[in-house]
Amino acid sequence: MFKTLIRNSLILALGFYLSIYVLPEILHVNETVSKYLLMTPAFIWLIRSNNRWLLNIASIILGFLELAIFFLIFESF
Repeated sequence: MFKTLIRNSLILALGFYLSIYVLPEILHVNETVSKYLLMTPAFIWLIRSNNRWLLNIASIILGFLELAIFFLIFESF
């Protein structure tokens, strides 16, 4: 269960980072398009997973926390 939580949150954090920073700033994709490029597969993945809903919610929250850590580490230089 802990392993699944960490894996899901890392995948979501990487997806959030890609859709917030990499796609709009580096690849010049529209922000609305990049938002839907992440949210649609993420919601489908979380809905179709065999995990409990509480584990999925915790994965999303940890994903946002990891995203904040990514921004603090990589964008502060």
